[in-house]
Amino acid sequence: MNKQIFPICLLLFLLAVAGCRHGAGSSDEPLYDSVDMALARSHEYDRVKERRIDALRHELGKRPKPTLETELVEELVDEYESYNSDSALHYVNRYLRLPRVAADSSRWLRMTIRKADIASHAGLYKEAMEILENCRPADSDTSLLIEYYNTYCGLYQYQSEYTTDSEFLEENESMRALYNDSLMAICPPESFLYLVVRAPELVREGRAAEAENLLFESLGNYRQGTREYAILSSILAYVYNDIGDHDNYRRYLALSAISDMQGAVKENMAMRALATALFEDGDIERANRYLKQSFADANFFAARMRNAQSSRMLPIIDEAYNTKQADLQRLQRYQLVTISILAVILMLAIAFILRQFKIVKRAQQHTAAANAELSELSQRLREANAGLAEMNSALKIAGATREEYAATFMEFCSSTISSLKNYHRSLRVLAAQGNPAALVKKLESAEIIDKTVNEFYQRFDNAVLDIYPGFVEKFNALLRPECRVQLRPGELLNTELRVFALIRIGIDDSSKIAGFLRCSITTVYTYRSKMRRRALHPDIFEDEVADIS
Repeated sequence: MNKQIFPICLLLFLLAVAGCRHGAGSSDEPLYDSVDMALARSHEYDRVKERRIDALRHELGKRPKPTLETELVEELVDEYESYNSDSALHYVNRYLRLPRVAADSSRWLRMTIRKADIASHAGLYKEAMEILENCRPADSDTSLLIEYYNTYCGLYQYQSEYTTDSEFLEENESMRALYNDSLMAICPPESFLYLVVRAPELVREGRAAEAENLLFESLGNYRQGTREYAILSSILAYVYNDIGDHDNYRRYLALSAISDMQGAVKENMAMRALATALFEDGDIERANRYLKQSFADANFFAARMRNAQSSRMLPIIDEAYNTKQADLQRLQRYQLVTISILAVILMLAIAFILRQFKIVKRAQQHTAAANAELSELSQRLREANAGLAEMNSALKIAGATREEYAATFMEFCSSTISSLKNYHRSLRVLAAQGNPAALVKKLESAEIIDKTVNEFYQRFDNAVLDIYPGFVEKFNALLRPECRVQLRPGELLNTELRVFALIRIGIDDSSKIAGFLRCSITTVYTYRSKMRRRALHPDIFEDEVADIS
């Protein structure tokens, strides 16, 4: 039996080596999973948006009355404003050509300012500037002035983000601050726009805590999936980045990105910023996917500035992603080779056990033949025959026991092969799905090793106690009463008893025992020395253990 254990021990050791690496997950992993889910469903959100747009266009195609036509075109501008800038500008121009609008200077001027805002979001800064320079509202019309100043603020802000020249950057920032002051002077404090403008200004003044409280209190008033929720989350992320709270910075970027995707908003910055932050954290695979989504959104919206910003990072992240993929493929090939080698070793172990089984059967056949010959001896040898018959019976029992446990360990090996096969199949599925994070996590798990080792020790304990039913009691009888081994409830054998069970079945080499028990040789020496000191006859203790029947 001891010879049958060695191949299995070698297999378990190799499996332990192959699965010794462990990974750690991010505390924000569930939130990033939510971003992934929203990203997977982004086409569904887009289809909902497209259905609303198609319904409006269908109604408009019926040539409605002028009043309804004006409303439908304005609704189409609303739908396209953060979705597709070219279409939004198309319907803005159509709106401005409507007779009812041309005759209403206030309405015409409001949409013209909005046209400049859409153009600035699309990166058409020169065109937006020309539009604004030609449509100054009257000072008496506060609502138009608010939109006018806000559009100028946005335009200069976008130009600051786009330029790399310090002189133009300073000029744009100066103009933005000028229009921002004018805007804050007339903007109602209870309005959403005041909140959006005031919070970043508080950060610039070094009052980030006030900005955080202001935004956090207001965020609960808006539902996720709305443009307002996405904007406030994005500004809150900006606040946390300014104060160095990187966890909350990433958290609110993720919430903003989710809200943008749920609202089918293509003019956004949260996804690009989140991709950059994750790249800095080393999450290359997610950073690559998020940045490509940001790039696709910018292209769809026709946002030239966002497109340029994403283009700067895309080659860097893409190269890092390709490098990581190559590393994962090399790791996968290594694991597949390792599994193949283990499978070969397991097959050899099975062949070895089968060979031992045949040897036992041949021995049984020879014993049976000898018994037949002995039965023909004369009455004078009957007493000797009785002794031989008793010996033959003992051999049969031993043979049956060995046959039983050979079958048990064959079943265990077969089960281990099936587990390895399923493990190999799951690796291939994960590789085929292009999910390297899950693949690495599975490869680094030691679950299959621990499960196999525990099952093997359970079977070993059962085998020892079946072959030597009173092993624990007889072992304790060799020790002083106060030093006897006490097993915990549910325990068959513990590590100390397994050491001496191996000695009983003929394995007395400490290095082999250490390999079987997956511990150090020093630990085995310690167990053996400690037990000798507790024995009734220390000098012959291990010989007495070897004689336990």
